[in-house]
Amino acid sequence: MKNNTQEIIFRDHIQQHAREYFPELTVDSITVQLRTKQERPSALLYRYDVKSESQSYSIFLKVPVRNLPQGTVKKSNYEKPSLFQRADSQDMHWLQYTALTSIYQYFSKLNDEDLGAIHVLDYLPQYQAVVMEESVDPSLQTLFLKENRLQNWSTNQDLTSAFHNAGKWLQKYHTMPKTQGVQIRHQARADYVEAIVTLTDFLTNAWGDEAFFKHAASVIVRNCEEILPDPLPLGLGHGDYALRNILVSPNARVTVLDTFSKWRVPIYEDIGYLLNSLKTTYPQVVSQGLLYSCNRLETYEHAFLSGYFETGQIPYINIRLYETLALLDKWSSLVNHYHKRSARLRYFGGVKALLASRYFKNRTESFLNLLTSIREGGAFSAMEKSFE
Repeated sequence: MKNNTQEIIFRDHIQQHAREYFPELTVDSITVQLRTKQERPSALLYRYDVKSESQSYSIFLKVPVRNLPQGTVKKSNYEKPSLFQRADSQDMHWLQYTALTSIYQYFSKLNDEDLGAIHVLDYLPQYQAVVMEESVDPSLQTLFLKENRLQNWSTNQDLTSAFHNAGKWLQKYHTMPKTQGVQIRHQARADYVEAIVTLTDFLTNAWGDEAFFKHAASVIVRNCEEILPDPLPLGLGHGDYALRNILVSPNARVTVLDTFSKWRVPIYEDIGYLLNSLKTTYPQVVSQGLLYSCNRLETYEHAFLSGYFETGQIPYINIRLYETLALLDKWSSLVNHYHKRSARLRYFGGVKALLASRYFKNRTESFLNLLTSIREGGAFSAMEKSFE
C-alpha cells in the first residue's frame, strides 16, 4: 500500500510540475502515467510517461530503499577491503542529485554535440528521490557486447567514435571546476602502493596462490616507484567509469551516469577502470579472451585514449599500472562474491571464479612481464602499448 501511495504521490507531483520540467508542453492536455516500477536491493526505480497532444517525455525517478531487512546478505569471513571511504548511504542520493546537476550545467555550457549530460529535473527531499529525464540511448556495454566474433555479422555499427567521445567526455569531466564538498583522495604514489598491497593480501587470504600474489605485489611496487610521479595528476573522479554507465546516441554522442563527484583523484584511476571494463567483460572472461580480437580492443582503446589526451603524449605505462589495479579490484570483488554464495550455489560460483581467475592471472602475468622487460631494457618502448 505504501509503495502504491508513493506511485500516486510521484505521479501527482510530476503532473503538477510538468510545465516547469518541459515548458513546451500544453497545459490542458498533459497526462502522466507510470510505465514501470523496478525494485532493486538499494533503490526503487520508477519510470513515468509524460505526454501532451504533440510531445512525449520519459521521466526516471530513483528512490533509496531504507531499513533494509537484516540478514539479506550472507556474511563472509573474506570481506573485500574497501580502497576508500564510501559516502554515507543517507547522503548518496543528494550527492548524486548535486553531481548530475553540476554536470548538466557544465556540459550544457560546453555546447559540444559529442558530449551529453543527464537532465536532472527535481529532488524530493522527503523521499530522497532524484527526478530526471530518462535517456533512451543504449549503454556502451550493450553495444559492445553485440560486437563479438559470434554476433558481429548482425551489426555494422562501428564504436570507434563512441569510444573516442567517451575519452573526450572523461577529460572534460576531470577538469570540471567543482570544489564544494570535493575531497582529495589517493594523491600520493604511496596510496597506489597501499592499494596494490591491500588487494594482493586479500586475494592471498581469500583465494590462495600466495607465491603469485606476493610476486605480483613486489614487481608492481618496485617499478611504480620509478614510473609514477609523486604527487599524481588529479581530476574530478567519476568512481565507476565503466561501459555500463556510458550511454551512446545514434550519432555517437556520449552521456554518462552514476557519479557522486565527491573526490578529486589521480586521472589514471577512471582511465584504468574503463579500459579494464572494456577488456574483462563477462563473455570475454568466460571465453578466456577469444570472443573479442586484440585488434578490436586495441582500436577501441586507442580511440578512447586519443579522445582523452587529444594530441598529447599518452602515458601508457602509468595507465597500465592503474589498469592492473582495476583488474585486481575486480578479481577481489569476484572472490568476495564467491565466498558469500550459499553452499548449494558455491559449485557453480566456483567454476566461474576459476575461469575468471585464470583469465585475470594471465593478464596480470602479461603486465608483470612487461614491467620486467622495461626494467631490464632500461627504457620504455612500444611494448608498453601491447598489454591486452
